[in-house]
Amino acid sequence: MAGWSKSQWQKHIRMLVSTPVNVVFTNHALLRMRQRQISRLAAFEILKKGVIRREPESNVRRGTLECRMDYYVAGRNLALVAAVDAGDPTVIVVTAIDLDKE
Repeated sequence: MAGWSKSQWQKHIRMLVSTPVNVVFTNHALLRMRQRQISRLAAFEILKKGVIRREPESNVRRGTLECRMDYYVAGRNLALVAAVDAGDPTVIVVTAIDLDKE
């Protein structure tokens, strides 16, 4: 999995989030979502339909790969950083970004 392309990671994340119990929001992500007025519904839309434009980054400390998924939803350009591990079906939402204000 480490050698996957961005589109392969996108497909993998979309497949995982089709089962909502696989999605975990960190406290930091929930705080940023509140601050940026991003609903959980919008977050799921980003995870299901978002595009990975940047190269995913390894988080060596946590043993995950962090993928930023960008998507235009609710009239705004938004993004989520999702951490995934090849051996775990959990998608951890690390943070939420309002790309229009970045």
